[in-house]
Amino acid sequence: MHVAGHVTGALRHAFHENRWLILACGANVLAARLLAAAYGLEYENNTALFLLKLLGVMLPLYLFVMSVVLLVSIARQRPAGRPIPLYLAELRRHLSDAPRLASGAVALGAFSFFFDAFSYIKSIIPDVNPFGWDTTFAALDRSLHGGMDPYHWTMQLMGNPLATTALNGAYHFWLLLLYFVVMAGCFTGTNPGARRTFLLSFTLVWGLGGNLLAIVFSSAGPCYYAALGLGDRYEPLMQTLRQFHETSPVWALHVQDLLWTGYQSGEGLRGISAFPSMHVASTTLMTLYAFTWRRWAGGLMVGFLGLILVGSVHLGWHYAVDGYASIALTAAVWFAVRRMIEGRASGPEADPQPARM
Repeated sequence: MHVAGHVTGALRHAFHENRWLILACGANVLAARLLAAAYGLEYENNTALFLLKLLGVMLPLYLFVMSVVLLVSIARQRPAGRPIPLYLAELRRHLSDAPRLASGAVALGAFSFFFDAFSYIKSIIPDVNPFGWDTTFAALDRSLHGGMDPYHWTMQLMGNPLATTALNGAYHFWLLLLYFVVMAGCFTGTNPGARRTFLLSFTLVWGLGGNLLAIVFSSAGPCYYAALGLGDRYEPLMQTLRQFHETSPVWALHVQDLLWTGYQSGEGLRGISAFPSMHVASTTLMTLYAFTWRRWAGGLMVGFLGLILVGSVHLGWHYAVDGYASIALTAAVWFAVRRMIEGRASGPEADPQPARM
């Protein structure tokens, strides 16, 4: 009975701790189903498979990295002590923290439902609102960058095969970092206010930006400009990337081809959408979250954000305004959510059982 009561209490705390996150994720799932019904589209839910893959790939990596960080931290704090016994004791303490583990599991489960709905909505954007904003964003890009398309500026910075491959590598590394930071955000026991702000902001930024704004301002991106019959404005960029690929790999070209094939056939990999850039938006969010942990971590993420912003243009994925809008949206959501979280933390509805260290 004592164990059952402990588990029940931990779960009750977990759902209370993540109540706003669950509500936001549920709203996105409902939106996906309503869109499917309104446009007569089949809604496929692969949440269980997604969660299984996520746990199978990221959980072991997360546990390994956090174990190493914990061991190094103990060795630095107590250099004269015996680090292994201290490490094992600290590890047992973390693994026996039922409220924190339950809260992380609930948050991760909510995210699995959210991303399933998010991916579905992203895949049907052209069905809901055909691409119609590319020429507008292309013109805006040129007007904001001295009468030149921004890729001319990125080519001056990274205009060689090896630099482009390195930039593409950073662009792909983003996904691994994103999964890791989300996992850390779900299960962390430190700074619960920052945790709540990050997780809720994450859901709102992806839902409002990657789904709602992506539908309203439906656009495909520079790499598909010619394929949409809009002209050869970005063909010099794409031809240069193909030439670079002959010398050093540019993996973005293959992914772009797969997405275009999926768009034309309605099967396989789908999800073409340029505005706003979720690479830039999510990296901005991770940067803001990193500053709540360590200033140097935030500084590193600022550099990484610069790489992702440049890469989004240099690799043909996005117009520069896609990234600028993403940064503005993310900052606005982060500070609005943080203000709400801080207000509730100091009010009568504050959580009586905050997440423990």
